[in-house]
Amino acid sequence: MAEEQKEAPTMEDIPKISVFTPIIYVSLLLGVFVVFSVVYRKKRLRKLQAFEPLFGPNRPAELYDFMKMQAINPGVPKEQKPHEKVLKAALLRRGVEAVRRSMKLKEFEPTFTRLYQEGLIGDDIHQQYGIQVKFQELELQDIVKDVEGFKKGWAQTFFPTAQEICFNEALRRRLYAMDDRKQQLSELWHYHVSESEKKLSQQSPVKSKTEPKEKVAEKVTKKVAEKPKVVEEKAEKVVDEKPKVEEVHVADLD
Repeated sequence: MAEEQKEAPTMEDIPKISVFTPIIYVSLLLGVFVVFSVVYRKKRLRKLQAFEPLFGPNRPAELYDFMKMQAINPGVPKEQKPHEKVLKAALLRRGVEAVRRSMKLKEFEPTFTRLYQEGLIGDDIHQQYGIQVKFQELELQDIVKDVEGFKKGWAQTFFPTAQEICFNEALRRRLYAMDDRKQQLSELWHYHVSESEKKLSQQSPVKSKTEPKEKVAEKVTKKVAEKPKVVEEKAEKVVDEKPKVEEVHVADLD
């Protein structure tokens, strides 16, 4: 029985593990994660650089950033720096453009979602829309910071004013579009009228459906021949009435 029992392991049989082994293991894991994050960020950055925005260039935002840099730059002389009111007006124009784009994105959201669910658009277009929405949110946050930097509490009246300006400009654009459409339709209408007149002039003249005078005279004579008695009676009445009128006139003269 003693032979069958296993001998207890001694200290010499246990493998020795260095203190640096877990440190090396953890450092290797951290290095792999760092490399992966760097590669992933570079790949994502390339995608963002290749991203085509749904809207065109934001001119009001570019103008405001340029004027803000001039106001902050100490190298620019004081006479060339923009006034505070000018900066506020430029910021308001930037806010109007941001409100307009945000409203457009909210308006197109159900359309993009439905098209993506039905498979009519790919993942790239859907991601493009999502990136544009996030970019617009960052734009609004940046505007809020600048607004609060000018005056605390101004954001409460800033965005309603920007929204009202946006609605007025949209209404004005529609009115101008109606005027342009009216001019185009008038030009098109005159063109069609001229073309129709040319076609009518080229066509042969239409024959009149009125009967000639000879046929009309024949019909009248036939009717008269059919009713001779009526005509004779009328003639006799006329002849009888004339002498009576003359006799009355003679008696009056006497």
